[in-house]
Order: sequence, then structure tokens, then C-alpha cells
Amino acid sequence: MSRRTSPARLVRTAAVFAVVAALAVTGCAKKEEPAPAPVAETPKVVPFRVISMELGKRLDADKRVVQSSALFGVRDTIHLSIASEGTTPSVTLRALWKYEDGQVVADDAQNLAPTGPAQTEFHIIKSSAWPTGKYTVELFADTTSAGKKEFLVQ
Repeated sequence: MSRRTSPARLVRTAAVFAVVAALAVTGCAKKEEPAPAPVAETPKVVPFRVISMELGKRLDADKRVVQSSALFGVRDTIHLSIASEGTTPSVTLRALWKYEDGQVVADDAQNLAPTGPAQTEFHIIKSSAWPTGKYTVELFADTTSAGKKEFLVQ
């Protein structure tokens, strides 16, 4: 005696097989883990330091020397451009300008609170002619010497 399966029963059986197959596939599939939350990088704090010092007769708009020089005329304005980097809540840059015999020509200071790369400028000018000879300018960051430059006035 042959038994006939009803169409409704075939549909139910097929639906059960489909559900079982779907569960088998998803149950065996590797579950993806959520991507880790991005970690906010803490900016690296660079301590303040002087990178370079340049002497020249003219500066550009960014306080950089247009053309470096260690030779000046008796009526020139003499500029010192300082490039620095780093962060500090407070630093005093001081330019001490001296004539060859040790006589102080100028002693200027600027208080800064840099938070990255910076340009600072000092200059000396004289209404009458500069005496010819050898000069030096020494730069201090607070009380520590950050460098010295020599130049001639002819």
C-alpha cells in the first residue's frame, strides 16, 4: 500500500528543513567580533628647545631671516631670528648683544608660552653708525645659554 504525502505536509517538511539548514549554517559560521573602539592618541608633549638662530638684515612676514649674514654695515638693522619647538607654560628668551670689548650693546627679553613650533625675533638698530668691529649675540632660554652668534660690522 503506497502512502501519499499531502502537499501541505511537503511544504511543512520543506520549511522545517530550511530552518534547520539555516540554523546549521549560521551556527557554524564564525561570529565577527565588533571592532575595538579607536583609542584616542595622547599628543606627545615635546619639551621646549631652540632649534636654530640666524642673523640677517631683513625678515619676512614669518619672522624668518630673508638672507643669512654675519657681515653688516655701520647703519644696518641687525636681526636675530630664532626657530624653536616644543611646549612650555613659560619661557623667557633673552638676547644679550655685546661689542668686542665685552660692552653690552643691548639686552632684550621676551616671555613666551609656546605650544609648538615658533619663530621669535630680536633686533638692534642704532640712530648713529655702529662702531666697526666684532660683535656677539648670545641667546638664553630662561637662564640657560641656547647658543651664540658672532658677526662683524664694517
